[in-house]
Amino acid sequence: MQFNGGELGSDLQSEINITPLVDVVLVLLIIFMVVVPLLMQGYNVDIPRSSGAAVPAQSAESQLILSIEPTACRILGPLAEQGLPEDCRVTLADQKIPAAELPERMAEILGGQPSEKRVLFLAAADSLNYEGVLRIIDLAQSGVEDLKIEFIATN
Repeated sequence: MQFNGGELGSDLQSEINITPLVDVVLVLLIIFMVVVPLLMQGYNVDIPRSSGAAVPAQSAESQLILSIEPTACRILGPLAEQGLPEDCRVTLADQKIPAAELPERMAEILGGQPSEKRVLFLAAADSLNYEGVLRIIDLAQSGVEDLKIEFIATN
């Protein structure tokens, strides 16, 4: 190693090499450009808006409940014929009625109601045959047009 006599540092380079710095900054820029759009994804949620007029909740007295119990209507297995068993009884508005009278009773109770208030709440046991329950629902719908059916979970 040899030094020049009077000049110190003349062999050393004093310039900064910025090429590696630019490479690192560009790589970081590309990473952020790829990652940020992936983080911006989410779910579109439609939040209900409150209206000026408050709608009163439907009271328990005005709810029409159709209850089907396995002890009153034995449709536990597959049905052999087209209709329901003759002794099939359902509970409509706390009254036990034969399933054959269901369309007339539904027309009496909900026939004069406006279409938005024609709601039937169905409470059926889990052990009942699905096809039999659908036949009872069809009977209930045949008496009233634009009938909405809501299901109630039973234990």
